[in-house]
Amino acid sequence: MQALDLPAEQIAAAVGARPFILLALMVISAVGALLGLVVVARLAERHARALWGRGVRAFAALAAHPATRRLSARFPAVARQLRELSAAEYLVIHLGLGLALSAAALVFVALAEGVNGGESIVHIDLALARALHASSSRAGVAALRAVTHLGSGAVLTVVALVVAAALIWRRRRVLAVGWLIALAGGGLLNLALKALFARPRPAFADPHAVAEGWSFPSGHAMGTFITFGMLSYLGVLFVRTLRARLAILALALAWTVAMGFSRMYLGVHYLSDVLAGFAAGTVWLAACISGIEVARRRPSGAGERPLPT
Repeated sequence: MQALDLPAEQIAAAVGARPFILLALMVISAVGALLGLVVVARLAERHARALWGRGVRAFAALAAHPATRRLSARFPAVARQLRELSAAEYLVIHLGLGLALSAAALVFVALAEGVNGGESIVHIDLALARALHASSSRAGVAALRAVTHLGSGAVLTVVALVVAAALIWRRRRVLAVGWLIALAGGGLLNLALKALFARPRPAFADPHAVAEGWSFPSGHAMGTFITFGMLSYLGVLFVRTLRARLAILALALAWTVAMGFSRMYLGVHYLSDVLAGFAAGTVWLAACISGIEVARRRPSGAGERPLPT
């Protein structure tokens, strides 16, 4: 196993010796993956339009059938919910979020098992952490301390309250409640996961920064992912053009990656801590957005703007 781990450790040490090239590669990879998903979704949408058109016509014919009308009269609540469904809502939103939730959960479980079992990821963590620490500069440490400060609990709390107040002022109560639940629940989930795995933080003789608590998963990475993921979701709700939506998503993703990198550069988290924070954040974010979308379409959510397509 150690012989197989050696190349990965060498690669980790090599990229860690060039930290800001590593940061650029991380951002480019994340944004590139996002754009790739958008392209695939757009291509799939073109081919799916014909099939969906047939499905809509079949659904309309079924709804007009006398038997369906009798059932609708007997179960009005179910009939009302069925009339409100659309392809974009269920196929794109809920199934897409479900896929993201499942994939992220698998990634988190794999990382957790690797960390607990002392597998390859642990050796890669150590090699990368040592290389980043050895190649750090005074200017780099100062810059990334400023970045990491913006992902602290105090700053994210201020952001949470400001956005919640803006949503309440705009009478978007469902969104405001969902926003607060997403951020507060994400913080509590992170604390629970840290206590569950109880992984010590990296240790150096001359640390660039000192952080309290356990290391796995990264609270800054997870909190920033959830916060900017929710901000992106709100941006998509209120912005109409595809170009503007992509810009919002790309900027949020780039900032989130930079936040995770800052925790590794300062030596307070391992690579797997940051990746686990992103994975756990994805699970929680997907669950929250799906729940908000369901709540916004209930009768009590009347007046909330539907998700634009």
